This record gives sequence, C-alpha cells and structure tokens, in this order.
Amino acid sequence: MGAVLSFASFAAVVSMPELAWEADRGAELRATYETYHETGVLLVKQIDTGSPRTQSAAASDPGSDRVELIAAAWNDDTGAYLAASLMGHLTGSTSPYPGLSLLMAILVATPLLWLPTSVARIFRRARAGYALILLPAAMWLLNQGTILVGTEYGLSDSVSTLRVHAFYGVAASLAFLSLALILHLSTYRLSWTRVIVASAGLVFIAGLGNVTKSFSGVGVAIAVGVLWWLMVNDRLRWVRALAAAVVAVSLSVGIQTAVTTLVDAGRSSAILTTSAETPDFHGTWQQLYLGLSHPQSITGEPSVFEISPDPEETRELVAEVAPEVTVGSAEYDAILRDAYFTAISAEPLDAVGLYLAKALYVIKQFGAMIAFIIVAYVIAMMRRSPQRRLLKASLAIASPTLMVGLASAVLVLPDLYHYAELSAALGLLVTVSLGGLVWSLTSMPSHVRSMERSRLSRRLGARLAPDDVRSHTSVIVPTRNGESVIGDTIDQLAERLRSGDEIIVVENGSTDRTTAVLEDLEGSWSHGCALVVLHSGAGLGEALRTGVLASSGQWLLLTADDLPFGFSDLQEFNKLSADTVVAVGSKAHPESEVVRSSRRVIQSRVFRFLRAALLQSRVGDSQGTIWVEGDWARSFALLSREMGLMWTTELVLAAEQQGIRVEEVPVSLSDAHETGSSRFRLADAWASVVGFTRLAVYKDDYANETWTRTTAQLEEEQSRAREGSTRADR
Repeated sequence: MGAVLSFASFAAVVSMPELAWEADRGAELRATYETYHETGVLLVKQIDTGSPRTQSAAASDPGSDRVELIAAAWNDDTGAYLAASLMGHLTGSTSPYPGLSLLMAILVATPLLWLPTSVARIFRRARAGYALILLPAAMWLLNQGTILVGTEYGLSDSVSTLRVHAFYGVAASLAFLSLALILHLSTYRLSWTRVIVASAGLVFIAGLGNVTKSFSGVGVAIAVGVLWWLMVNDRLRWVRALAAAVVAVSLSVGIQTAVTTLVDAGRSSAILTTSAETPDFHGTWQQLYLGLSHPQSITGEPSVFEISPDPEETRELVAEVAPEVTVGSAEYDAILRDAYFTAISAEPLDAVGLYLAKALYVIKQFGAMIAFIIVAYVIAMMRRSPQRRLLKASLAIASPTLMVGLASAVLVLPDLYHYAELSAALGLLVTVSLGGLVWSLTSMPSHVRSMERSRLSRRLGARLAPDDVRSHTSVIVPTRNGESVIGDTIDQLAERLRSGDEIIVVENGSTDRTTAVLEDLEGSWSHGCALVVLHSGAGLGEALRTGVLASSGQWLLLTADDLPFGFSDLQEFNKLSADTVVAVGSKAHPESEVVRSSRRVIQSRVFRFLRAALLQSRVGDSQGTIWVEGDWARSFALLSREMGLMWTTELVLAAEQQGIRVEEVPVSLSDAHETGSSRFRLADAWASVVGFTRLAVYKDDYANETWTRTTAQLEEEQSRAREGSTRADR
C-alpha cells in the first residue's frame, strides 16, 4: 500500500509542468545554478546577472583574467538554491527546475512508503493502514484539489496566483517527512542507542528544514522531545523530554548556521571584491511589517495601518530614511523593525484585532481538514482502548509544528506561500484521522457483535453434536468430483486409524458419482473407526468448516481426497509434542521430498510471495495438510470467513496472529499426485490474490484472541440455539 501511494504521488509531482519562481528570485536561481556548474562554487554568480537586488558592490581585481563573481541569494533562504544546484548532477539539465521537480517528488513520495504501516501499528489493525488508499481522494476533497499530502506544492488561488513552487514546497515536505518518521518511531519501543541515533537523524533533517525556510524545523526539533517522552517511563521523563527538545532545537539552529558558514567559506576565495563584505541577510522585520497590510492582498480593503502589501512601497519607505541602504541588510531590517513597532504601539487594539482576524482566516482556509481531524479523533478517542495512547502521541508530535506554522502564517501574510508547516502538520493528522475513522467504524462493538451473532448462529445450528465419548483423531476429507480416488483413500485411512477415531468426508458440489460412492461406502462400513458423510456448499473452505464443526476429535487431520503425501505427514505429526496446536505438512520444509513441474513451482512461489507480502506470514506452506488441536480448530471454524482455497491459509494466519507457533513437518509428495492434472486454474490464482487482500484487511481480528471455550461449552451454545429454534417453531 505504501508503495502504491508513493508511486502515485511521485508520478503526480513529476508530471506537473515547470513551476517557475518569481521573476527576481527565478533570475537568481538560474544565475547560481549556471555558475555552480561552471565553477563548482555554491551560491555565487557573475556580476550583473541574477536578481538586481543582490548586486553587491564589486570591482575587478587588476591583473586578473578571471570572471568576477559575487555572492548570490544572500537576501533569501538558501536551501532551495543549494538543492537545485546539487540536483543538477542527477538531471544533467541546463535548467534548475527538473532537479527541483525530482527532489520534490522524492520528498513527497518517501514518507508514504511507511505511513500505512505506521497507521496500522497505531490502531493495531491492518485495515487502518489499508484505508490510506483513500488518502489522495481525501486530500483532494479537503485541501483545494491536490492529492499530495503534507504540502501545498502546485496549488494556487485568487490571492497566491503563482503556483506554489519548490522554494516553499521543499520546506513543507521536509517537515512532513520528519513528522512521519517520528510518528513511525513512536509505534516502537526503542533502545537508548536507537533513540539517540534516531534523534540525531531527525535533528539533521530539522536543520536542513531551517536552511530552506527559517525556523521551519523548530517544530520538528521540539517533537524529538515528544519521542523521548514516549520512550522513557520513569519519574524524570518530563525532564528528559524537555532537555531533549532544547538540545534538538539548539542543534537544528546550529546546523543551519554551520551550513551557512560552510557555504560562505567555500565561496569566499572565489569572490573578487574590493568593497565591504557581503551583507548578512536580515528579512524578519520586513515580513512582519508587510503582515500589517492585511487584508488588502485578500479582499482589496485597506489595512487599518494603511500599509501596502507591495514590497516596492516598503523599499521606498526605507529609502526615505536611508537612501543608500542595501535591501535586506541589517540596517534595512532595523528601519522596518522601528516602523513595525511604531505602527502597533500607536494602535495596539487594532493590532490585536488584525492578528485575530488573520488567525481566523487561516483556520477557515484549512477548515475542512481541521473539521475532518476533529471528528475522526473524537470518534476514535471515545473508544476505551490501548490505541488512545498513540493517538494522543500523534497529536503531541504534530502540535509543535502546527503552532510554528500558525504563528508564521498569522504574523506575516496569510497566503499559500506561508503555509509550509501547517500543511505538514495537518497532513500528518489527516493521515492518522483517516485510518482512525476506518478503524472506529469497522470495529465498533455493536457492529461486530451484530455480524458475529448472525454468522455464528447459522453455524451453531448446522453443527452436529459430538459423541459423548470424544475420539482421539478426526480426519476431515473434503471431496469434490473425487469418485476415482475417494474409496481407496477412505480404506487406507481406516486401516491406519484406531477404534473410536472418525473419518468425516464432506462432499461439496460434486457433479460425478462421488455421492453415490460415498453412500455405498457408508452402507457397507465395517471398520473400527467411524465414518461420517456430510454435504456442504461448494468450496473447499465450506467443506473443511463443516467437517471441523462436526468433529469430536482431540486432534484433527485435514487432508485431501487423494492423500497427496501418503501417510508421510501423519507419521511426522505423531512425533510432535503434546502441546502443539497447529502443524502443517509443508512442501516448503527443507527435508521434504517434492519433485514438481515448472508450472507448479511457479504457482507455489507466487503464492508464497503474496502470502509473505500481504500477510507477513512466516509459514512456508499454508496449503499443505493440517494437524490441529480440536477445540482450537472448532473455535476457529466458528469465526472463519473464507469459503474457498484460502481457508487453511486463514487458519494458519489466525494461529500466527495469536502468537501460536505453527510447526512445519517434512513430507513426501506422491508421484501419482504430481502426475495428475493440476486443479489450479487462472480463476483460482485471481481468487487467491483477492483472498490474500481480504485476509490482510481482517487478519487483526484474530490478534489477542484467546479461545478457551471447550467442546462442552460449544455443545451448550448449540443446545440453546436449538431450543430457541424449537420455541420459534411452536
């Protein structure tokens, strides 16, 4: 499921048209990209290229024939510029945009590889993870028509008319990737060593997030403290978690500083200047000052502070104070800081009202996602279950990034370009909510009890009561169109079984003389063991279930009507310890003597691969003969769902889900069975794929089950069912 979602998201991103940047920023991107691939130096450009805003004063070095280079992108967050230049090594393109598109596709797709597993682990139900197949559709409905999770990449609206490009998208996707990692790690109990290693990796990614957008990795760094809180369970857990968060935030900011220092050191020798050093970028107060222009950029109505959202007017304001100041420099930012505080100190109530209005606007923009999350979490939290712990943990993991994102959007201009952290945090919560909603609706006690009562009542009514004295072994033999083999099989079994054992033959939909052969055998039966002939609906599962429910044996042998292994399986089963619950006569056992045609080998390998991939089953062969403890088998048969070839696979899966060790014994495949025509058809192959998927959805229903009901209890249930039926008839 993760691979499907990941591939779909990857394809959606790479199929988008080129998402160009704003004019000045795009010119700077191209200049740095081209210069890097010519010189190998990051974040430099030739003079008079790129954005006119970053043309720092420079003069040629006399006597040098080198092309003069100057620092580039010093007035901007540099992460996306660096990524574009480096990705050029992969794409080999003359344009920076293919590399950025590929990077975005990788960042968007990667978390989806493990998120279905994470959600399944949170709710302890595979169906919760499989529910994420609906995630693209849910995002399309909840987030303005995008199927991507955790980012606004590619979106535009009436306010943000230029589609959100990689400059903003990389920061959002890095945050979502980090949060998804923390969520996944929270579903495990990690050792101290692994917690430290995981924290180091997460802090590094948070630091890269800070490089792409200032402070965007802070929420992720704080969430590292949440991870420590989850992994520690002592009186100092809050202290440890707080210390981990503080250290993580400090290191993430340190990584941002280290990257900047390394880039500056790398380009210092390449820059030829005789003027002052390149200005340090200070753009915080410009963004805050422009944020006071709300709501003009959205509704057209002027701000109460009469400030324009046009950056050019802001530059003119600064030029009136200091005509020679460099845009983006510390002096430039200081002038805007003074202007900002002058404005809000003059009208403090208007400032409070403005920020509240922006907060409400942002909440409205994400209203559908927020409503979906609230409804899903409320429904899930109403269940008193162990899942509530990790549900709360998911909220704690996303909350710091959510707060950082809300603050960022409210303090500056609330548009698509400033929703990076909000998109990441809400995307994670929508993912968990979708799994939680499916888990809640499909595991509500009343819903489950209704279905189970209906199914069990039919099976209890059809179950035959066992004899007063229980047999040691019951052999269940399903047969369909087996007239040529069933007689010899029953005779061979009868010679092997003891007095008091039983053979239960279940005919299921034969169109030949199988029924007549069984009637003749039943009428002339003279062996010491009992022979019971039953009929069931069509399907191997129906036949096995009917036979198991009619059995009385302490041990059951489920075999085929042609005895594919002779009695080599029974000999090995009799060697097992008395505490064995389920065993399989396995063709996959290394000591098995199995010579098979190429067709059957391919069928077996495909079947084994699907079982391992979809069910995570470790049993090599679930389609062999089965040796199973009687009471456990009858409890399983009551609850089993499969009606066809997948019934024994369901039985093995149920045992694995309950933590029961499934023994595999070696067998010898008879020559007659191999030379006979295969009963496995293309339709059976498709039915197997569908069956594996169905079992993957419902496999967790067997988890944590303890089947302790005895045969006597089952008889009592059957007796009550019959009494109820008799009263109804009267």
